[in-house]
Amino acid sequence: MMYEEDNQGFVDTTPQSSNGDQYVDPTHIPNKNEYKDEINGGVLDRKSKRLAKWIREKQWGVDVREALALFVEWLSVKWQESRKVIEENEQRQSDVETRQTKVEGEFERVIANATRDSEVILARDSVKYGIFPVLDQRLEHIEYLLSNYVPDGFGIYIKHNQGRNPRVTVKYYENALGTEIDGFNTESYFGEVKKETVNNRVEYPDSNSLVINLPIKWYINGKPNFKYGDWYIIEKNSVLKISFDMKVNEDSAISGNESNYSFTENNGSQLNEKPTVPYLIKVSPLDKSSNLIEWSNQ
Repeated sequence: MMYEEDNQGFVDTTPQSSNGDQYVDPTHIPNKNEYKDEINGGVLDRKSKRLAKWIREKQWGVDVREALALFVEWLSVKWQESRKVIEENEQRQSDVETRQTKVEGEFERVIANATRDSEVILARDSVKYGIFPVLDQRLEHIEYLLSNYVPDGFGIYIKHNQGRNPRVTVKYYENALGTEIDGFNTESYFGEVKKETVNNRVEYPDSNSLVINLPIKWYINGKPNFKYGDWYIIEKNSVLKISFDMKVNEDSAISGNESNYSFTENNGSQLNEKPTVPYLIKVSPLDKSSNLIEWSNQ
């Protein structure tokens, strides 16, 4: 390979490949690409920017290698710090859950012993799921199954303009690149996590639009937008990805973005609010078949 050396001792040559070479693509990475789009839409901390700048701009190979080595070592240090915080939080969470479980168990035993109505007692039993200590546990179990697995309560309308009724796949994941809450490398893991395929039911008003019904558990606030070949709803670090079983006409799909929206059938409720555990429980007999239960939430 022939080249001319400049006054600074650096050379700029056109790469050439020969038998056995792995470097067979002489083209430059384009300035606009999907990775840069996600980076620009996310949060970069100061140290990440500095290392990236060194890797891109340092002229001497020894400095580039040092920047890469610093990046690897820095990732290791940050991971160890994150792991320590995770382990401490897990222990605190375990202690809190143990105390809460003890209080809830005491409350349930009081209710179970205070109930004398035979119909209520029989309603605790399930042929499929067995016996529940109190009726409330069985009702909560039913609500859990409904909110997690029955495709109802959260709807997504998409104006796709494809002139067809495609089959739909919905996937959920967290912490995709550019969606980490505190910026790149602030989580103890790298890339998408908590990936799940979401059960759904699709309605087709016409051949250019559809409504996807999902379990209310998967509700995230936002509207679907088409990009990179699929539709996405993003809220903080949570992502719903909606895909069709067909090649999508991108121009037609993008033209429908302004018409897309999501909705719930229970907009006013606090869907994730956890009930307060009662205490200072007092049971007083009213008559032979019933009791008065009193408690405080504070």
